[in-house]
Amino acid sequence: METKVLSIIVPTYKAEQFLDKGLSSFILDDGLMDKLEVIVVDDGTPDNSVEVAKKYISRYPGTFRVLSKKNGGHGSAINAGIQVAEGKYFQVVDADDWVDTDILSDTVEMLEKNDADAFIHAHRTYDISTEQIEHKHVRCPDESKQYNLEQMMSFWDDIYWGLTFHGVLYNTEFYRRLGYSLIEGVYYEDQEYSTIPLAFAQKIRIYDGELYVYRIGDVNQSVSTKSLIKRLPDLEQVIIRLAQGCSLKEKFAAGGERYWLKKLTKCVTDYYHVALIINSDKRAGRKRVKELNRKLRGEYPWLYDMCHAKYMIFDVCSHLHMSEHMYTVTIGSLTELRSRMKRANKLPLECV
Repeated sequence: METKVLSIIVPTYKAEQFLDKGLSSFILDDGLMDKLEVIVVDDGTPDNSVEVAKKYISRYPGTFRVLSKKNGGHGSAINAGIQVAEGKYFQVVDADDWVDTDILSDTVEMLEKNDADAFIHAHRTYDISTEQIEHKHVRCPDESKQYNLEQMMSFWDDIYWGLTFHGVLYNTEFYRRLGYSLIEGVYYEDQEYSTIPLAFAQKIRIYDGELYVYRIGDVNQSVSTKSLIKRLPDLEQVIIRLAQGCSLKEKFAAGGERYWLKKLTKCVTDYYHVALIINSDKRAGRKRVKELNRKLRGEYPWLYDMCHAKYMIFDVCSHLHMSEHMYTVTIGSLTELRSRMKRANKLPLECV
């Protein structure tokens, strides 16, 4: 039997109308299909998603398979898929998203020749309402070299989009050795997925191939305005879970603690943004944030202190009843200008 190079884990729940597009994007030339594994994780879905997957199993029995389990949420499905993955590497692709098939072929060939703990790669978004495509590139001095997190922190802005759920691809053996399981039963565990395990990685490759195509523009998505506000309690749980990473920091790879802190504080400030700016009920948002801050101040005072200055800015904007548009025009524009100035002034970087 051909050794699997890449396992694609597809958490699936009520995805019948989307799944066919995603699964069809995994069909490679005959020479590569045997090196690919697609695991459709049936998270107790009540629709006909499994029947859609079975059509691919009948055509490509050596590549596609279904793993059925009780409903436990997105994180639970990822945890289950990783346990049975046979590929040298694995990538998680949501059931309503897909991949660029040509880039998938290139990726499989590249992964076969590498031993990195993780790859971070580009992706692109596709807005189903406007059909607009946005490219999320990653840039580094030399794609043929391996980097550690300490080096990558020096060109953070250039690789930011690769440090998200859609851009992280892990070595399966590396990930399993960590013995780490994602939080289950909540949304936004993707923040944890791209943070804690990656903080242990010593050898990372950077690849500007837009492997993942992320479907946006659906009002039912977790990133829609209504969903962001509704699921603030989930984000609070993920923030606490990430903060608990402080007990692991002594084991992180070089630069891992800096990386973890940067991702964690970004998660907290994103929470402030949703609760205090995007949320139209400013009073309720401020009350919710105060409750989280009280918990952080009591259990993780170092995190509270790190985020306090930004919290004060968001709080002032909330009291001024600043809209998302006004925030973007004022504070957001200043932040973008600062990032551009940093990129313009950066020095050449060494790599291993």
